Amino acid sequence: MFRNFEQVTSRDLSGMSAAEFDGLHFGAIRLDRHGTVKAYNDWEAALARRDKGTVLGKNFFTDVAPCTDVAAFRGRLDRLALSGDKSYVFDFDFEFPWGKRKVRIRFLVESDDERWVFVTDVT
Repeated sequence: MFRNFEQVTSRDLSGMSAAEFDGLHFGAIRLDRHGTVKAYNDWEAALARRDKGTVLGKNFFTDVAPCTDVAAFRGRLDRLALSGDKSYVFDFDFEFPWGKRKVRIRFLVESDDERWVFVTDVT
């Protein structure tokens, strides 16, 4: 199992069972080109205190995590998708109703319609 979110590839993810995906030790969110949530694992659901069923099919940037609809997050993902590079790592503060949480984000763009957002705590 992958403990380091910088190791995982979309090929690894596509070969996982639902239980393996939910068992990852970091958040994993798959978005399409429009920001619609296509996959959302249990670790991320616990971090964000969200039920997966209420997140899937929603727009990540406007409905799920509006704090990410900024140049420092969404803008980076859009630029990465246009650049031809596949991966980018940075720190970000998620703003939840109960307070801020510092996280490390890794974007992985394998195609225009497969954009992964991986999330782990900054320690």
